[in-house]
This record gives sequence, C-alpha cells and structure tokens, in this order.
Amino acid sequence: MATKSIELFALDGKIGLVTGAARGLGRAMAAGLAGAGADLLLVDVLEDTLAQTASDIRNETGRRLDHLSTDLGNTGALESIVAACVDRFGRLDILVNNAATTVRKPFTEITPEQFDRIMAVNAKAAYFLSQHAARQMIRQNTGGKIINMASLTSEIGMPNITAYGASKGGVYALTKGLAVELAAHRICVNAIAPGFFVTDLTSPVWDSADKRAWIQSRIPLGRPGSPDDIVGTAIYLASAASDYLTGRVIFLDGGWMAS
Repeated sequence: MATKSIELFALDGKIGLVTGAARGLGRAMAAGLAGAGADLLLVDVLEDTLAQTASDIRNETGRRLDHLSTDLGNTGALESIVAACVDRFGRLDILVNNAATTVRKPFTEITPEQFDRIMAVNAKAAYFLSQHAARQMIRQNTGGKIINMASLTSEIGMPNITAYGASKGGVYALTKGLAVELAAHRICVNAIAPGFFVTDLTSPVWDSADKRAWIQSRIPLGRPGSPDDIVGTAIYLASAASDYLTGRVIFLDGGWMAS
C-alpha cells in the first residue's frame, strides 16, 4: 500500500462543521476530528457551553476552532452556517449532522408543535444543511464527507419516543438517498446509529434503575456506550479510510441489533 495505514485516518488540512457540538456525542466527535488534524466550526444552541467546548478543544489540540450559536430548528439559518464556515476557513470538507432533540411522551400525547420541532431539528436541518454543504463541496470539486446521526429507532420501535423515531427513520432514508445522488461528486454520505449512550439527552433513561438494568442486560457487551466510544467511527467516516464506503448506517450499539 502506497499510503501508510495510519495516514488514511489523518484529517490534516480538512475543514469540518459539527452540529450539536456543545456536549455529549457532538463534543466527543468534534474533539476526535480536531485531534486527527481537522479545523472545525462548532454549532449548537447552547451558547455558553459551546464557547467553552470550542476553547477546550482548541487548547487540547492546537487546531483552529470557531463556534456559532444558532437554533438548527430555524431552517432559514442553515445556509448562513455553511457560509460562515467557508468565510472563516475557506472551504468545507466534512459535515457532521449531530444536532437532535426529543420529547418523551406517549404517542397519544405528542402535540403538533412538539412533532414539528423534533422533525425540524433532527430531520429537516440534516436535509437542508446537507444540501448547502453539498453545493459547496461540489463547487470545490474535491469530494467530501457527510456524516448523519441515525438511531436504533431508525429500525426498531420504542415507546414514548415515536416522533424521535420517525425523525431518525427519515435520517436513515436521507443517508441512502444522498449517498446515491452525490456519489458522482465523490461525496460520501454515511450515518452512525448509536445505541444506548450515557449523555445529557438520554439522562431520563439512566435515572431509572429498572430501565438501566434492563438495557444493560440487552447489550451483549454488557454496558452502555460513552461519548468516547463514538470517536473512532467518526474519524473513520470523515477520513480517506472510508473513501469507498457510502450509503451505510453503522449501528454503534454494543451488539444490540445483533442479539
């Protein structure tokens, strides 16, 4: 092999945009991509936490990091996010659509407003941010990587999060469609479908001892995921190591879907 194996995963010279980057899985992926050499624009609605995250990762890695606080549920703001990245760094090579929200309620109690909000942040933002990013990548004519965040609920049903599952089912389908449509431009589109991870978004699950015990009993590896567990997969999908992989949804779930 002409290229050393470790160099396949290097992101030196690459520019990335990570949404939902203030904490949890988004923060972990941002830190991992920066550690692999990428310069990043971090986006989140949590302004103070986001600023601290950007500062921490900048200090830890020495990479160029900037941040932009905005609501991904505002479709009209999405084009300006990509424009801000290009304005600050000159290009865009990697997009990570990680921002998400949910409401834990029975299906019969979800309001239209709650449904629309979940769809706007989880699915609509991924669609149109990918659209704006793809246009930029096509102009650059150097390929690119789009990484979406699917979910176990993209394929299996779970109570009290049906709206979330519907949004993530949309992300699953979006990943497949974009992979086919953008392949001619050497833009690879894949998704990570996390299983049960310990994050701020999933804290209601872990607050229940019974739920926690049941979930852990269902995971063949015997434990929930931590944010650090997603880093390797994110770097792989962002790097040249995955240049022949597109349209795949990787279930990062400790074996849940296999059991």
